[in-house]
Amino acid sequence: MKSKLLILGLSLILGVSCGGKKGNEYQNIIRPVRVVKVASLTALNKLYTGVVEAEEYSNLAFKVGGPLVAMNVDAGQQVKKGAVVAAIDPLDYDLQYQARKAAFVTASSQLERDKKLLAMQAISKQEYEVAQSQYVNAKSDYEAADNNLQATRLTAPFDGFVEQKYVENYQKVQPGEPVVRLINPYKLMIGFILPETSVGLTRVPVKVTVEFDTYKGMWFDARIKEVVDASPDGGGIPVKLTITDSRFRDNGLKIYPGFSCKVNLQIENRIPDSYMIPLAAVFKDLPTNETSVWLFDPATSTVNRQQVKAEQLVGSDMIIVEGSLKGNDIIVVDGVNFITGGQKVNVLGTK
Repeated sequence: MKSKLLILGLSLILGVSCGGKKGNEYQNIIRPVRVVKVASLTALNKLYTGVVEAEEYSNLAFKVGGPLVAMNVDAGQQVKKGAVVAAIDPLDYDLQYQARKAAFVTASSQLERDKKLLAMQAISKQEYEVAQSQYVNAKSDYEAADNNLQATRLTAPFDGFVEQKYVENYQKVQPGEPVVRLINPYKLMIGFILPETSVGLTRVPVKVTVEFDTYKGMWFDARIKEVVDASPDGGGIPVKLTITDSRFRDNGLKIYPGFSCKVNLQIENRIPDSYMIPLAAVFKDLPTNETSVWLFDPATSTVNRQQVKAEQLVGSDMIIVEGSLKGNDIIVVDGVNFITGGQKVNVLGTK
């Protein structure tokens, strides 16, 4: 179905070649054409601009609100797991904690006394159950107050660095309001935009390498991690890469989110008889309704039709085809629609 839709589209884009009865009228006319050599898929390299992104990050926020009394980090600062990033005034939460703790101790003591009285049948079972309920409520309130007090200190959940600081010291923050954005510098990925016409590159075997602007000449192996099968703003297909090269992890390279890089996609020719040719070289023959190209014979200066199977557009002017082509075959790229099989042509140049 994919090939049928592609061929239908090509028929609208490329037009048709002279053929059938009318083709004989052109047999003795020497047409000017331009030609190009067929390129193997192994020579296909597509270069894109990418940006380093954080794979693991967290917008740290307090679970409780209040005025900040400590801001211990600045943007770009390294922090260790468990380090206190910021703190809010704990006074009110400490007072609540002390009150709830006292109530819990009282309820616990009362429950112990009522347990002994119940054994002596000095109180009813209903009175004992009331003491049990009061104990459970007091314990719950005490634990909640303890959690709130602990939550006045904001700690780092992992080793990383502060990418952005959203608030300053002494400001009043609300529960859930982001305070800092913490990035894990050891878990990075690459994001880039693939043109819509080249989305097929993510469907065929490709070798992916990345070069960072800060480390020119060093290409690191990567793999495609995620492809969004949509173009959110019409600008292209978002693609995410993961660096798989051990040199990237072991050499302690200083690469951080926001850094720019180059992404190279190299098609691995694992499909036999597949080639990349200019889109302008492909036409649809009227008598046979077949997608074809014109093969140029330098010995006789004539052209002959060769059927191909259109597979995948690459960019806006190239296409991957399957068929009986060979590397360095010469095909017509300009003048395709004005020649017929066996006709002599005059080669004006090579593209």
